Amino acid sequence: MFIVCSNCDFKYLVNSADLKPNGKMVECANCGYQWYQDLDKEETYSSVPSSKNNDLEDVIKNNQNIKKEKNTIKNLPSTIVNQEEPSIRNSLIVIILIFAIFLGIWFSRSYGINTFVLLEFYIREFFFNLNLIISDLAKIIHKTLN
Repeated sequence: MFIVCSNCDFKYLVNSADLKPNGKMVECANCGYQWYQDLDKEETYSSVPSSKNNDLEDVIKNNQNIKKEKNTIKNLPSTIVNQEEPSIRNSLIVIILIFAIFLGIWFSRSYGINTFVLLEFYIREFFFNLNLIISDLAKIIHKTLN
């Protein structure tokens, strides 16, 4: 289950069994902020209670004070989730390569070179040579065994 520190927005992947049965106090490994993490579905993505009643918030704060001493998970012994940002450099390289491929095909067609016929020739030549090598190896093995 994912939880997020509301103080520094650090994200953690926590085993939900660590928070059972009624939730526990957790402490952010990054900033040291402590909060009560409940096991409800509304609480799995945020450390801030999503209640609409102020009475429920008061109950949660009281539960925090009671359970703080005995149920605190120190430094959240789980995986810190770092979101990868898209790389602009890699995106530009891909765009340049696609542009270069299209430009190469366009130049080859404009100068009368059919690229696909040339590629087909090289592929057939490769398989022809591969077939010759395999047949020669088969002959050598046959001669050594007989």
